[in-house]
Amino acid sequence: MPLPHSAANVAAAMDRPVRYPPPAALPPAPPRARAAARDGARAWLLLVLGLGLLARLLHIGRQPLWLDEALTLQRIHLDLAGLVADSFASRHMPGYFLLLRLLLPFDADGALLRLPSALFGALSAGVVFAVARRVGGLRAAVVAGLLMALSPLQVQYGQEARSYALVVLLIAVALWGLVRLAQDPRRAACGLADPAADRLGWGAYLFGTVGALDVLGDALPWLAVSALAFWLVWRRLRAEAPPACAGFRRNALFAFAAVLAGCLPLYAAIWLAGGGQLLRHFDWVPPVSPHGVWVAAGSVYLMRMAAVVRLGLLPGSVPLLGWLVLALAVAGMLRLRGRTEGRVLLLAFAVLPLLVLALAPFRSMLVPRYLLWSAAPFLVLAGAGAAALPRRALPFAAAVLLLLGAANLAPLYRQETKPRWDLAAATLAAGVRPGDTVFTADPNAPTMLDVLRPRGAPPLGQVAQVTSRLDEALARGRGGGRVWAVNGRTGLGRRLPPAALEQQLAALGAPAEQIRQGREITILLYAPPGLSD
Repeated sequence: MPLPHSAANVAAAMDRPVRYPPPAALPPAPPRARAAARDGARAWLLLVLGLGLLARLLHIGRQPLWLDEALTLQRIHLDLAGLVADSFASRHMPGYFLLLRLLLPFDADGALLRLPSALFGALSAGVVFAVARRVGGLRAAVVAGLLMALSPLQVQYGQEARSYALVVLLIAVALWGLVRLAQDPRRAACGLADPAADRLGWGAYLFGTVGALDVLGDALPWLAVSALAFWLVWRRLRAEAPPACAGFRRNALFAFAAVLAGCLPLYAAIWLAGGGQLLRHFDWVPPVSPHGVWVAAGSVYLMRMAAVVRLGLLPGSVPLLGWLVLALAVAGMLRLRGRTEGRVLLLAFAVLPLLVLALAPFRSMLVPRYLLWSAAPFLVLAGAGAAALPRRALPFAAAVLLLLGAANLAPLYRQETKPRWDLAAATLAAGVRPGDTVFTADPNAPTMLDVLRPRGAPPLGQVAQVTSRLDEALARGRGGGRVWAVNGRTGLGRRLPPAALEQQLAALGAPAEQIRQGREITILLYAPPGLSD
């Protein structure tokens, strides 16, 4: 995919010759001091990992499954061939679903289904800690790690049975490797058989990149980040050590060949299964608008909570925290502007949103979850900005950040972020009788009602006629049967106002009952006189 002009400009603007002063000769720290520093860093890392895991495990089963998670549950109960075929037909990689099928028992509930994502999300906070420590030291690591651990959007997707949290983790691992290569280009240019070669950096980059691309196509823009980052490192080598350029170019080409070898078969399978139309099913994404840009930026980067089935931000956040993160990120960009790894971090953050905006005239893809992995380098930059704090201020700064982050995150556990299809399924299971009709305004609603039906209840389609055709519901209602009209979102998209649904069904008279099921779902019961009970 060719890069948008705006993404190329980011790299070009950052490409200025940099002359690094020789490092000052400092006496090595005493062994006891080095051991104390390592122990302190481990303690902070454990704190970040623990907080990240706690934030994602807390009330992990409180919200019901929504459409994407219901499809995950259905897919992992298919046989192996059916799981792979269904994944490819839906333009998904099968790896994540195979992993869930391997790890989880057959009757896993919602909380257990989401547990792997919670673990992946907590680990991603730890990897962000490690990346920030490489570029800015312990203060940068603590701030970046805490922000990643307590980011509401990261916690939301760490409590969801989809592959987004895993992709964030894998991209963060690849970013760690890429930053490491950018910090020492001469080692990165050594042949991989050379003892001086940075095999760990190249290995982390390859593992994270191939893994992310093989889990979700949302990682494809990472290839553009990688290409621009390698170009920056090569330009630095050309200025400082021209003989090493050939070695680095060889390693970079080998890395890209390995990535393509590991990914092309899966993408070819998806291409063939989709008839060569990979982007044809994205019409549900709203057109790009200033409101949509604010929702995406606020939730991905500025610590706001996002609604799942509508493009909006949820109330209850601490606005001060978002603006503080933005100020720290700008400070981090300024502090790292003369360093290759700083430019790599800026690319890793900026390329994805710029690419999504560049594609907007052709295909709108501005949805917060599609930008999710770009939050990792952004928060590393925020951590780098915090590195200017005095060393003694770290415990105080961490305590303030923890308090603000916890207060900012608390409303997430109280609000309804996903439609209450569980309540709707329970209401219909208790009220529907043989011969009734269930009309669903959303064609995916029958899936939700089936997946979330109460244990022991028969599938709704075995008891009543379930349809999304308005003419069929009207005909059966005029014939004297009861009609249950269910209006609610299963995913991001439009929802008919209750008044509009009533107008469509006006031929059946006034509804005998109107039942609200949370914020997003309304059930209307139309019944001839004497049949409403």
